Amino acid sequence: MPSVSSATVFIHQSTLLLQARPTTTKVTYTYNTEKKSQRGTLAVKTFDPVSGTCFRFRTRKVNDLNRILRALGGMAGVMAGTTTGTEIVAAASGNAD
Repeated sequence: MPSVSSATVFIHQSTLLLQARPTTTKVTYTYNTEKKSQRGTLAVKTFDPVSGTCFRFRTRKVNDLNRILRALGGMAGVMAGTTTGTEIVAAASGNAD
């Protein structure tokens, strides 16, 4: 399972996957803490079992977490079939008006 290097790339690839297969794609969040340092790591995974496509991103930065939650949370309309999601892709890549 390949890991994506930046939050922007992860958001872009995940939104494209959610647009292509909104009913089968799953987004999972896993939070782990290290006992010694008490620092947490968030791992976000977008997976489509039909195509076998999987994107994974790990971060400790709150800003990355906020961007991912806002972008992928907004994709609920795409998954429900009520929006196309193009405005979410533009906002995630920094091209929003």
